[in-house]
Amino acid sequence: MGSGGETAAYLRRRIPELLGLSVEVVSALAAGVWRVQVAGGRELVAKYQIFAPLTRGKAYDLLEVERDVLMVLSQAHCPVPRLLAIDAEAFLVIFESVGSATLDDWVHEQRGDTEALVEQIIRGQCAIDAALAQRTDSLASRVVPGADGAALVEAWDAVGQRAQWGLEVLCCRLDLAPPTREVQSALGAVHAHLAQRQPALGSSDYNARNIVVSTTGPTASFIEFAKLGWDWTERRLVQYTTCMGSGRPGAVMRPLLDARAARRYAEISLRSDAARALDGHHIFFMLNGAAALCRALEQPKMEHSKALLGAWDKPAERLRQFAQALAQPLSDDVDAARLRAAFRDT
Repeated sequence: MGSGGETAAYLRRRIPELLGLSVEVVSALAAGVWRVQVAGGRELVAKYQIFAPLTRGKAYDLLEVERDVLMVLSQAHCPVPRLLAIDAEAFLVIFESVGSATLDDWVHEQRGDTEALVEQIIRGQCAIDAALAQRTDSLASRVVPGADGAALVEAWDAVGQRAQWGLEVLCCRLDLAPPTREVQSALGAVHAHLAQRQPALGSSDYNARNIVVSTTGPTASFIEFAKLGWDWTERRLVQYTTCMGSGRPGAVMRPLLDARAARRYAEISLRSDAARALDGHHIFFMLNGAAALCRALEQPKMEHSKALLGAWDKPAERLRQFAQALAQPLSDDVDAARLRAAFRDT
């Protein structure tokens, strides 16, 4: 798309053609995303899919995948926006608005209690899992390259290696006792347990800025389903509910999961090891985040380090937050408890 003015003019012309609605106001919402107010007080969202030209005509065509996945999820009454139209020539997708704030922004702006929202997200993700599991035969071939089962195995091995390094360097930076062989072994056991669990088909783009919160309720809705992939439900839940505040001046990490949420997840999902799996993925996310920050602090002149340090304000405080999150158990898993005990003094 062109400049902001050109895009606004295009949407004013195109939305009446596609939907028969009269456009009143077009305003930028985020990079490549616009809020469109139409007659009658209705609000739409238009998104430019920047990588859609690269996937046109392929099984994983981003516009077609998002359309088809949202159709499945909407029919199953999952908390997702209703897709109204696709402008294939301009690579635009138009949705019904489900809110104006991401979960990350909502939490950092302290708009209210998060307990009910976390439960909604847990229920929503479980409903999405169930709906997509019924369509695995037709959707599995549409997984984006790099998000298939083999890629997940390879990526999880790398996650384990970064976590071991993150464990050592985080303890060192916070002047904690070096991790014992028993603690390192416990981390390896948790990694192995998680690796053998069955992943679920779903979004491969999961973070707290892909949950949108409405002002009424409030209610949480999931967005971004253009790229399908295989991953674990618990890994998605951890990352959906960890609000990093990236790029927000003065912000620090705000993780929302706790032991109560893990128990509710076990009850809602009806999986006997659900809390244990959530606990494990929480550990690996925190250790990988700490490893990334420590690497950036060690090599601050590297381009990726500059980007991370520019996005994550207050690095010393964030390191303490990673350690504090690691000290809080989400389940009664013995191996996870051994690992978390290493950070109890924080």
